[in-house]
Amino acid sequence: MAQFAGLIPKLDPYARSFNAERAARVSMPRRTLRGDGRTTGLSLLVLHMDRPELLKRLWLGFDKLREVCDRAGLEIELLLGDTGSTNPETLALLDDPPEGVEITREMEYQFSRCNNDLFENANYATVLFMNNDVFIDERPEGVVEAYRALTKDPQLGAVGVVLLFEDGTVQHAGVEFLQTPELFAVPYHPGTRQPSTHQLGDTIESSAATGAFLLTPSDLFARSGGFDERYAAECQDIDYCLRLRRAGFEIRTMSVGPIFHVENGTRESGEEDWSDRALFVRRWSSFVECL
Repeated sequence: MAQFAGLIPKLDPYARSFNAERAARVSMPRRTLRGDGRTTGLSLLVLHMDRPELLKRLWLGFDKLREVCDRAGLEIELLLGDTGSTNPETLALLDDPPEGVEITREMEYQFSRCNNDLFENANYATVLFMNNDVFIDERPEGVVEAYRALTKDPQLGAVGVVLLFEDGTVQHAGVEFLQTPELFAVPYHPGTRQPSTHQLGDTIESSAATGAFLLTPSDLFARSGGFDERYAAECQDIDYCLRLRRAGFEIRTMSVGPIFHVENGTRESGEEDWSDRALFVRRWSSFVECL
């Protein structure tokens, strides 16, 4: 293809690239993750940096959830990966975490890699990947209800929940895919910013669920190679869900009461990574077309 560079602008990126080099970049094997030795229970995995107001709310939510889990006889832990906090109030909070919290410091932020690293230290057979700007303190029982739904149905590969903005409108109620020629197979959240019509206990069959709140069995996550670290910022959660669906598992989104998501709590509002989206579309557009 190099001989056409300059004549056909779309081929310019390949001017100094050999086929073997390109193949190596796109066929990098997924990571091998520890998949055994985990006991019944729930591990929460959260990445965080600075933003003490979010960390306070996370500590509050986990304390309440731990009380609910104690009554239900469910073992639980929170593994928090700090990706470079320097705020003095945050550092003080990290020095005095609630019972059941384990902190890994000085992580270099990359969503997939950091979550995969935290997963290696998880002790329990079910993991919940959760953003630091998701608030569960209003109804922590909802987390246990989602956990029970996942663990009692072997056909379920992952469970998400309806997430609300703090004004009560929908932030996430499952993930679907655009069908326009220009943006075919690009994932989006249907109904976002619309008033919520979901009742407690409602279930939505979803093509995928957001990594802001994603419950999945530890053995499935390990066997699949975890989140694909080729994605720099986006789409790794949707990629994971579609790998589960391709293997025959279902994805479900549940309404379990008010769980709020600030959205972009540790990311610039409106920031997009179109290289990640292009990788996702190249990999999954044919599969999405058949959904």
